[in-house]
Amino acid sequence: MLLVYGDESMDETHSRVCAAAAVLGTKEQWTTLESKWVQRTDGVPFHANDCESDQGVYKSIDHKENMTLYRDLATMLAESGLGGFGVALDLKAQAQIFPNLPAHQNYHKVVVDVIEFMKNFAKSCGDVAKITFDRRTESEFNATLVYANMREEYPEWKERLAPKICFELSTQNPRIQVADLFTREAMKALDNEIGPVKRKIRGSWKALRDTGRFMVYSYSTEWFNDLAKDLPNLIQREGFTRSDYESWLKEHNRQDNLTAYIEFFHWHKTKQRNS
Repeated sequence: MLLVYGDESMDETHSRVCAAAAVLGTKEQWTTLESKWVQRTDGVPFHANDCESDQGVYKSIDHKENMTLYRDLATMLAESGLGGFGVALDLKAQAQIFPNLPAHQNYHKVVVDVIEFMKNFAKSCGDVAKITFDRRTESEFNATLVYANMREEYPEWKERLAPKICFELSTQNPRIQVADLFTREAMKALDNEIGPVKRKIRGSWKALRDTGRFMVYSYSTEWFNDLAKDLPNLIQREGFTRSDYESWLKEHNRQDNLTAYIEFFHWHKTKQRNS
């Protein structure tokens, strides 16, 4: 069984980039890295954003020491044999091209993409992936719903993914902390291209990328423009429009939010399958 640990990340303003990513590997690879990770962090739960910005437990530590810790952990991950896949989405490009698209659909997009990649990788290895994400009250229920629906709707997903997606606190699981570091790299890889200050590739991301085992897909202006051009075909393929969704909300007396969208999407797919 492949063990997968994932997380989510956004830029500091929650207005430019949202991302999801996960790191995967064998039990042996994870056990080896976890031992080294705990030793390097002295058992203090690592949080990538706090470490880079000298916040939380890193507030009273010299910035150079924090950066050395971050670099050492990124190098450790690069040398671990583990791999990773992340998805980052340009929120401003989306808002410009699709101004009426609800923000909660961003989460659905990036999480489904990450889970689908893990399913495909497990298939290529003839294996099954067990996925564990960071425990967050605001997203745990919806991630569980997405996962269960995709396994139900597509037999191949059921064959290659463990029966349930799991959630654990990053403070209690170093493997989630590893995922947190990579997810931040996935988010920053896009944010450094589109943010107010353009920056060259981060050394930590370069170390991971150059292994050939870590990938980040970014959705920005070009992708959204292509999506807008292909919208009529997309609607035809999916079989529903925004007005169909709004009618469903009214009929079921629901508010427009991520949970409702996931449930509508599942309802529609089930209806198509049974028709």
